[in-house]
Amino acid sequence: MKKVLFFMPDNPLKKNAGNRTRALSMLDYFKSRNFEIDFVSEYYTGQWNASDIQAFEQSGLADKTYVIKKKPSKKNILFYLLFYKLPNFFYQNKAWFFPLNFPELVTLRFKRAFKKILESKDYDYIFINYASWATLVEDNPLAKKPVKIIDTHDFITAQLQRKVNIGSSFKEEIRRISLFDIALAISVEEQYIFSQFCKNKVALAPMMLDKPENRHSTEEKPFDLIYVASDNIHNQKSATWFFNKVYPLLPGNIHICIIGQINKHLSVKAPNIIAVNFAEDLSTYYQKAKVALCPMLTGTGTKIKVVEALSYGLPVVCNTRGIDGLIDKTNNGCLVSDDPVQFKNNILRLLTDDATYQQEAKNAAAAFNLNYEKEQCFKNLDTVFGIV
Repeated sequence: MKKVLFFMPDNPLKKNAGNRTRALSMLDYFKSRNFEIDFVSEYYTGQWNASDIQAFEQSGLADKTYVIKKKPSKKNILFYLLFYKLPNFFYQNKAWFFPLNFPELVTLRFKRAFKKILESKDYDYIFINYASWATLVEDNPLAKKPVKIIDTHDFITAQLQRKVNIGSSFKEEIRRISLFDIALAISVEEQYIFSQFCKNKVALAPMMLDKPENRHSTEEKPFDLIYVASDNIHNQKSATWFFNKVYPLLPGNIHICIIGQINKHLSVKAPNIIAVNFAEDLSTYYQKAKVALCPMLTGTGTKIKVVEALSYGLPVVCNTRGIDGLIDKTNNGCLVSDDPVQFKNNILRLLTDDATYQQEAKNAAAAFNLNYEKEQCFKNLDTVFGIV
């Protein structure tokens, strides 16, 4: 039985963000291939508590669970300063004369704890999520033998471009990704960029989702539009654009269901808007909707909400940024425009022209089946990892 040490700073069971859903699918993959999985996370980053840890241990996703604190308690302030704060300052700022302009989230304390876990077992694979945690395997002799895999999730330099020196940030991001034997890119754009500069193997591993059981439900659909969005700066900007520029152009009888923490930032209140701050299971809502919205003006990487909508055979109306990361850019079930009037027209076309709707729904389902259906993606990962 192959053994994998799997690090993810967040709790994958809190399925309220695409990155957690992705980590969950990766754990499912290793479990389906009969791997022995030891899972490692960071207490504060993942906002873990005792019940969260117990729930994860009982989920069967991993054989052993480690949730480690990257810093000690401040109850003994002298100990905290002398044995954590001061050593960690020099560790995380060892290049402070020549700033990396790239996030370093690994503390000296956490790296030592991670090393102790590596000492406990002969692992075949080390799987790390995010380049900002890549230094967990750096300068560690115990990490030489296992196959080291990094799931990049996103192109971090692109996210930080307005805050840092792009050149030094990109150089450091490539250096960190190159510490691994295999780098997984979630989008074709990121696979292309990383493969141009990294010496290691860069493989495409798109978002992987189960095919819904009742994709073609014939029940009445009370929602004309569904909009799923978490609370981040990109969604805030995009939602503001949609409700200021597009929504006023739509007929008042179009019913919109908005799901997620983005609701906290929306001031629009109307009888045709249904707000759901959190949904444990999105499938019920997707099956009751006709068209999915993805207004997206900024941000990088694949938009998970788009892939989710495609999995239900829902046509998507989005901006250009909405199709970032998609393997197929055309005939994929998405109608794309950055112009508010055309965006509105795309919505109305799908809601009033049945022939167009049926064709785009067919395209959406086909794009999902070919590129993002979980079992198909698992077979592709077998090739990447050399599993027969």
